[in-house]
Amino acid sequence: MQLDQLRTFLAVLRHGSFSRAGQALRIGQSTVSFHIAALESAAGARLLDRKGGHLRLTQSGVTLERYARRIIELRDEALERLSAEEAGQRGRLTLASSTIPADYLLPPVLARFCQSHPKVGVRVDVSDSRGALEQLLAQEADLALVGARRADRRLVFTAFAEDEIVLVGRAHGPLTSKRPSEAELAKARLIVREEGSGTRQAAEAFLALQGADGPPPLEVSSTTAAKRCVLEGAGLALLSRRAVEEELRGGTLTVVSAPRLPVQRRFYLVRARAASPSATARAFSQLLLHHYR
Repeated sequence: MQLDQLRTFLAVLRHGSFSRAGQALRIGQSTVSFHIAALESAAGARLLDRKGGHLRLTQSGVTLERYARRIIELRDEALERLSAEEAGQRGRLTLASSTIPADYLLPPVLARFCQSHPKVGVRVDVSDSRGALEQLLAQEADLALVGARRADRRLVFTAFAEDEIVLVGRAHGPLTSKRPSEAELAKARLIVREEGSGTRQAAEAFLALQGADGPPPLEVSSTTAAKRCVLEGAGLALLSRRAVEEELRGGTLTVVSAPRLPVQRRFYLVRARAASPSATARAFSQLLLHHYR
């Protein structure tokens, strides 16, 4: 059974004759007869009784009518949905993000995107930069936002925001009231993000200065945990300046001067090279890049 045949069948029922159905569909009466005959052949049963110049549905015709209407409606619904998705007005958008973009860069953009695309469902999965890129490569996300790039021809990176990694300590702490020497810094416990984090990767040059005699670093898996540890006096943390702006303004944390710091870095919007981005992904990308440029 073909859609054109089903459409012809419904037109015959609506107009009551082959000739009027052909006129409505702008096809010849012979084509109408061919479509009905093809349907009856496929169904293995007569669909219409023709008596006294009138057409009546057989029981098989009654059954097919219900299904024909559903099939045509589903086809129209599918085309309407696809058209809306292609226009970026419906669908879903999944973002894989490292913590700094998710916590500090995405919220204002997501607010604007949800206002302009109210029928698009959005999901943000938060991990570290390495995890976000792996999720993108596994086709589990439409786009990724990360704080570190890697050499991988399967990925396309577009920088959208600047950042820097700074060493922060509790205000009025033993190493924050003066410029500490390298020897003093070597003895301080550092609070660092986990392996795979863009923040950790950007700070590797400074971490290499820490001698073997110093205390081992305290590794945490979130920026919030790192800040809390600093405020409790556990040590000094290597963190994104964007993540500590509020605490620096409030005077609870302060930036500690140190060699090779601050480290400049960028945040990247990433897509898979082999995948054609959806209309919703393109719309979000344009909004993000416009917001931060």
